[in-house]
Amino acid sequence: MSRRVLLLALALALGAGQARSGILIEARLEGVPLRIELASPGEPGAGLVAASVDGSARLVDLEQGVVRGPDGAPRPPRPAATRPAAGLVGLTPLGGGAMVAGHGGAWQLLTEDGRICAEVLASAWMLRFLEPAIRALELLQAVEPALAARPRHGCSALGFASWTAQGWPLLVSGRSDTLFATERIRFDHRPAGLAPAEVSGAR
Repeated sequence: MSRRVLLLALALALGAGQARSGILIEARLEGVPLRIELASPGEPGAGLVAASVDGSARLVDLEQGVVRGPDGAPRPPRPAATRPAAGLVGLTPLGGGAMVAGHGGAWQLLTEDGRICAEVLASAWMLRFLEPAIRALELLQAVEPALAARPRHGCSALGFASWTAQGWPLLVSGRSDTLFATERIRFDHRPAGLAPAEVSGAR
């Protein structure tokens, strides 16, 4: 499948005149710019997510659990991507909150076997709308080396799923670095109007 065919299929899958609303997320994961576009709940194309990883187009098929690159070929998972965390992982309310990307969240403490791994600012109400984006990011993290979770502060390489039990992670920070940062979320996005340049992540 050529890149042009992939982008055309993506535009059709996301509605192409059918979907009335969608969701746009712009963020950074492990410092890598991401753009995620998905249909709103109940809209056509709910099983497919358009993504841009540092400007390169991806199509995430949630039903098949497959990430396709610009050439349309499935991207194989990294061997280390399936390793479980070494210890017991939990999120504990920390108290307080903050605003990120125009949305408020509550602070959680991410721990593994009692070790502090990160702080997570989570928005609980977003979870029901962004669950497909969470699954898409888990799949992307499993195949994209640049997005791979890294061991930190004596903790295992804890991936995106570790941060989402209390809501959408607006911000995930370690002691000295930012693991994930939401930069923009729009719940009135129109994925059906995407042009190929937009799908590939161009501004």
